[in-house]
Amino acid sequence: MKPYLFVYGTLTKSHPRLHQRLVGAARFLGRGTIAGTLYDLGRYPGAFRDRKRQSRVTGELYELEGPDIRGRLRALDLYEGAQFKRARVRVRLMNGNQRLSWAYLLAEAPPGNARPLASGVYRPRAA
Repeated sequence: MKPYLFVYGTLTKSHPRLHQRLVGAARFLGRGTIAGTLYDLGRYPGAFRDRKRQSRVTGELYELEGPDIRGRLRALDLYEGAQFKRARVRVRLMNGNQRLSWAYLLAEAPPGNARPLASGVYRPRAA
């Protein structure tokens, strides 16, 4: 299987320095969605799979390219920390295609002060 990565928060191309440093060499395949609920956790978002909800999280899908993709995924694991787990998700692209991809999801239910984002889209707060 090709190594795909779905990102929805601080790793999107709207955060170019962080995106380039951590995602690295990757081919943008398009915007898409995954099943789950997106939460505002303050400085960053978190997606959580809740079997009871039918909501979607919007983000970007990349095909990882270049050498040492496993090493890059390990670096992403470290960046995301224990609050997130890398999981396989099915991404539905806007053109209707689907891809099985890695994504970082909340490892546990969101904290009580997390605000669900009904739109499924993360927009950073103004500083």
